[in-house]
Amino acid sequence: MDRLQELIGALSDEDVLLRSYMARHDHVCKICAKPANSFRMPLSKLEYSMSSICQACQDYYFSE
Repeated sequence: MDRLQELIGALSDEDVLLRSYMARHDHVCKICAKPANSFRMPLSKLEYSMSSICQACQDYYFSE
């Protein structure tokens, strides 16, 4: 639950909101602003196409 709250906070951050629009176009993560070019599974790549969150951030926020 703590990571969920942390994710909500991250997604509410002003810098993240500003990056959100161009993240997918620039192939970067909207949360950490690092390149988002490598995904381990097709589902992770699909998640990025919807959320613009890279593999590392997906691992951090979505895994237990």
